[in-house]
Amino acid sequence: MPSAKSAAAANRCSMAPAESYDGFIFDYGGVLVHHQSESDHARMAALAGISADTFSELYWSDRHDYDKGILTGAEYWQHLATRAGALFTPAVIEQLTEIDSVTWMKFDTVMWDWIEELRGEKKRVAILSNMPRDLGETIKTRTDKFDRFDQVTLSYEVHSVKPEPAIYEHCLEGIETAPEKTLFLDDRIANVQGAELLGIRAVHFTSRDEVLLRLRA
Repeated sequence: MPSAKSAAAANRCSMAPAESYDGFIFDYGGVLVHHQSESDHARMAALAGISADTFSELYWSDRHDYDKGILTGAEYWQHLATRAGALFTPAVIEQLTEIDSVTWMKFDTVMWDWIEELRGEKKRVAILSNMPRDLGETIKTRTDKFDRFDQVTLSYEVHSVKPEPAIYEHCLEGIETAPEKTLFLDDRIANVQGAELLGIRAVHFTSRDEVLLRLRA
């Protein structure tokens, strides 16, 4: 399996300009929004009453089940509390859920402007994200961001997460573009490789400015 470094190098060599594609599939976290910061995790850790390092480690331990909709938000946070030897009240869980959601909504305006450019060029656009219900429903009720896409595939709605084939297949069916004419952008190399196994052209999104420079060439 290629390393992240070698995959990024391959992307630089093989990335065709945007006009070569009929459809674009975007990851959410790390592509369309900025990642949570250390201070975001420190804030949640303080609320939870555990160390920031422990919180960050446990935060991801059940995340796939949360993203798949197997765990509710309350169950996810209670699992985290149990593993940390802590006890979260319903009020604390509500606050953690709120902070977790809003800190995944730091929208990168440059990327959203580019999506509008693509739409103006009659390109098909989709979002494909590992995302828990709490975040997805918050985005739907507080913003109109998902309205910009021809297809929205969210893990909690399809009960599958990247890099499982089913979630890519669901998105491809909705965007209605051929895999070889579709470009997928994701900041995780495993997800990029999962897309490539289905014939989708994919880019390891490590630098927004570099990616946009090459696609706009």
